[in-house]
Amino acid sequence: MPSDQNPVTPGPGTGGAVVLVDPYSSGVALGKALRRAGLTTYAVLSYPPPDPRLTRTFEAGDHTDVISAEKGFSRVVDFVRNLGPLAVIAGIETGVELADSLSAELGLTLANDPALSRARRDKAAMMRTLQDAGVPVIRSMPVTDWRGSAQTVAAHGLSTETGDLVVKPTRSAMSDGLRLARRGSDLEATVREVLGTRNVMGSVNDTVLVQERVHGTEYVVDTFSDRGHHVVTNVCRYNKVAFGDSFAVYESTDFLPEDSPEIAALVPYVKRVLNALGIRFGACHNEVMLTEDGPLLMETGARLAGSGLVGAAELATGGSGISRYVQRLAEGATDGGDYRLQRRVRGVYLVFRRHGTVTNTAALERIRTLRSCRHAELSVRDGDVVSPTGGLMSTMTRGWALLAHRDLDQVERDHEEFRRIESELTFTGHAGEGR
Repeated sequence: MPSDQNPVTPGPGTGGAVVLVDPYSSGVALGKALRRAGLTTYAVLSYPPPDPRLTRTFEAGDHTDVISAEKGFSRVVDFVRNLGPLAVIAGIETGVELADSLSAELGLTLANDPALSRARRDKAAMMRTLQDAGVPVIRSMPVTDWRGSAQTVAAHGLSTETGDLVVKPTRSAMSDGLRLARRGSDLEATVREVLGTRNVMGSVNDTVLVQERVHGTEYVVDTFSDRGHHVVTNVCRYNKVAFGDSFAVYESTDFLPEDSPEIAALVPYVKRVLNALGIRFGACHNEVMLTEDGPLLMETGARLAGSGLVGAAELATGGSGISRYVQRLAEGATDGGDYRLQRRVRGVYLVFRRHGTVTNTAALERIRTLRSCRHAELSVRDGDVVSPTGGLMSTMTRGWALLAHRDLDQVERDHEEFRRIESELTFTGHAGEGR
């Protein structure tokens, strides 16, 4: 139960306080937007902290004050209560549960159902909660010990004797720790690879989720909720490739028009997911596989999308979860409608298919001159020793380009040219699969 018996009802106004828990990644951009709108931001940092690659953009000086959860939950509660915040918002995945707990302690009305907080963070609890609510989900089973794990999941109809299985940590993100146990392989060996390792979110993988491998096309449905009313801020299609040991490498991401035929199946399903998970306020990043039998949730993040998707959404639609937060907290209301696509936007990522020392990276600079290229991050340099692209973290830290144009054909042509330029990279040493 909230410790404050009088719920805090926020209203718009210059100088109002907003608390951001772990304002990293897209949380940095959210903080800047809120401050530009005249609000005051405070940062609460969870403990232990996530991977430095996620926290590197954080600047304590951006916020009026900062406190770490290392000081203890009661100290953080007192700190936040004294601010009288309009809302407590998770900046990235690691902040979800702490933001929920603080909102509950203060009785904030712009918050999610505290009773379902774990289901919004833990993938095993998420799948179980959705199943109990009658929402179709992927057949899944959590395990905490690699020994006997094959027998444990087999009792629930999951076995590498009959098909591929997916193994993932229950509390990580960005494809970190994602493994494929192929049909006929040793599932326990795969589980053992993941259990006990530290993930990019800063915690140890003490539980993994074993799931049936489902086939289809994966989509993003990003949403914003206000007092339980859900609107769609953008829909994207992930284009992934498989090679070697990697079965879900990001090749590109497309922002789709609002009248795309897939949306009729995706959006009603996602709204059922949000209701079942107790989503009442704020941005959510929902990843869904559209199969022959209908949509199935991969996972929901009760926070903004990361990896540059929010900025790309602004370019594609003129708005995003960030602009909805600003409207609600600084202006008192959002426009209340779903998105409309303004231009075709596609993120294209460098994909390395082999080990080796890379050279001729100067060729990549020509990507910036492509007619539809709005932004490019090209981090790889001559002499870098690279391995095949795997999870999203390695994808985003090596190189990508954001293509945007009102003419889809122009985006397609520039996508092809991106791949042709990429093919000019050379690799030496470390025998392995070629490009």
